[in-house]
Amino acid sequence: MYSLLLSTLAYPIIAWWLHRRLEDWLEPGMVRRMLVFLLASIACWGLASAIDWAFPGQALHLL
Repeated sequence: MYSLLLSTLAYPIIAWWLHRRLEDWLEPGMVRRMLVFLLASIACWGLASAIDWAFPGQALHLL
């Protein structure tokens, strides 16, 4: 459960950071926004997976 909360709270921070880092490489537009969304989503998924791995008793078991 904590992994869901922490990854949800971390998403805006990671997305903001990625958006600022990609300003030098990509011009503003749909490509940069989609890349930020994709990379931030992957980073939050990795964060949630790491928390679930570190604390298996707190993991959500859906299946």
